[in-house]
Amino acid sequence: MKVMISSDGSTAHFFIRKGWAKAFSYSGHETLMWDIKTKPAFDAFLEFEPDLFIGQAYNVDEAVLKCIKDRPDMKVILKAPDWGDMQNEIDSNIYNVLFAQESDIRTVEKMKAETGKPDFVFVHYTQKDTEKTHNGWLNLGVRTVGLLNASDIFDYTRGETIESLKSDIAFVGGYWGYKSKTFDKYLFPLLDPIGKYNVKIFGNQAWPGMHYCGFIPDDLVRNVFSSATICPNLSEPHSQDFGMDINERSFKILSNKSFCISDYVSSLAEEVFTNNELVFVKSPDEFIDRVDYFIKNPEERIPYIERGYETVMGNHTYFHRTAQICEELGLEKERDDCMKGLENFLGELN
Repeated sequence: MKVMISSDGSTAHFFIRKGWAKAFSYSGHETLMWDIKTKPAFDAFLEFEPDLFIGQAYNVDEAVLKCIKDRPDMKVILKAPDWGDMQNEIDSNIYNVLFAQESDIRTVEKMKAETGKPDFVFVHYTQKDTEKTHNGWLNLGVRTVGLLNASDIFDYTRGETIESLKSDIAFVGGYWGYKSKTFDKYLFPLLDPIGKYNVKIFGNQAWPGMHYCGFIPDDLVRNVFSSATICPNLSEPHSQDFGMDINERSFKILSNKSFCISDYVSSLAEEVFTNNELVFVKSPDEFIDRVDYFIKNPEERIPYIERGYETVMGNHTYFHRTAQICEELGLEKERDDCMKGLENFLGELN
């Protein structure tokens, strides 16, 4: 199978798409990451001739629509913005949630009428959450699939403890306005007084304060996790307040056999990690308390680490997500290819 994945340069989404691409490719499927900003759609589709196109509803233009119409046997799935009942509960002036624009809706409506595509739309929420966040797409006769983020186990396994990277607490991520609302509450109290904890923060955007250690290459992030006593998982405000939208970070930390304390996101705690794989906290004060406890009692991290690794490697890698895509499309052989790819990778890992 030939898989083409549309990429628009979005930093967070790029790594997710790259995770799918690597899993598909390792499983024997020819895969292309199509940079929509540098190559025209007609050229990309004509040169590659995909059997499966993974795109985004908000990036479909007339050229992409024409390419889809010209390939009636091609499977098409699109990431879709929120359009559903929950939209009435979320104040877009406070929460940075991607809601569907009228143009997105009309584009998918036209595509469905003219091509019968997409086969489905998806979002990185649990299936249960999509019943409130994306049920509007059903009005167009398009079903929604919850396709969670996961771990890219090519990049987030086999981390090593490096002396220069050792820390009590390590965090990797960008600091910007919306996310900083959470970081300011949870991380910054740990930085004062200076020296109480050994904290290392890395990211491609500068953080305030002396604990920011700068940019770190992707291939060293696993070592940062392995060299830390605690790797926090912190979510955006809407995830905490509405319990949806699970980020990648906890999956990556756990697949690396590292220890994670996470803020409480109900879908993460009640549907994904339900066997004490993570230490969940519901307030900054509780976060500080748990950080202090596990720094003083590091041996008590081990059962969490073991359970977390088992859960992620058994359910939450990008091999699992590509297999899910194939399952949803009725591609049984291709699904089996992906699970065989995971089996082969784990064999090499062990």
